[in-house]
Amino acid sequence: MRSRAGGEGDGMHEWARRVTSDWPPFEVEERGGWRFGFAEGITKRANSALVLDPGADVAEVTAYYTRRGVRPCVQVWPGEEEVDRRLDEHGYAVVEPSLVLARDLGERPEAPGTSSVSASPGAGWSAPEAARILGPVNAAYGVAAEGRGRGAAVLDGESVAVCAMFTAPGARGRGVASGLLADLLRWGYDGGARRAYLCVVADNAPALRLYERAGFTRVSRYHNRVLEHTPRTHGGGGS
Repeated sequence: MRSRAGGEGDGMHEWARRVTSDWPPFEVEERGGWRFGFAEGITKRANSALVLDPGADVAEVTAYYTRRGVRPCVQVWPGEEEVDRRLDEHGYAVVEPSLVLARDLGERPEAPGTSSVSASPGAGWSAPEAARILGPVNAAYGVAAEGRGRGAAVLDGESVAVCAMFTAPGARGRGVASGLLADLLRWGYDGGARRAYLCVVADNAPALRLYERAGFTRVSRYHNRVLEHTPRTHGGGGS
């Protein structure tokens, strides 16, 4: 069950707020200047802390995630350089620098219609853990012909987020991903979206080429800071 506690002032980065809304943790707790997300270890994005107060104590992050049995992780966004410096001092290493790409959907996207796009993950959907994350949001699940690729889209008002994209190794370079992406964008447009975005690891050159060819441009960035050596727990508590 998803939960929320706290209610302190929200100093969260604008894109961080949007991304975590579209890829939501199972549980959320706000305290000590942090917003903690927990999803049983399913993806770093849903099991990381977000900054609410630039002066927040890093030890709170270490204690929270150690207690939950998940490696402590923080998403660091532009403008959070002081927090980033303190995380480094506490032994948190940079992992997976990522980019946020976006594009307008001024017109209905041209799409081949070769993907199966539905409101629930069907037999061809190969990422059940992603489906657990997306269960509470307005999501569509796309599967390319013959199961050669899959992806999802989350609709939130006039915004659609593309996520969980994957192409089978033997099908790469054959237009599978571009067709699937176009089908998902058309689903979003037909649902009322007029702008799309996605997150991609910065060094994933093939994915960047795909998205840039599809009209996406870079609008923000973030990286994860992950504790290199997780402290042991004692009696179920964090240290």
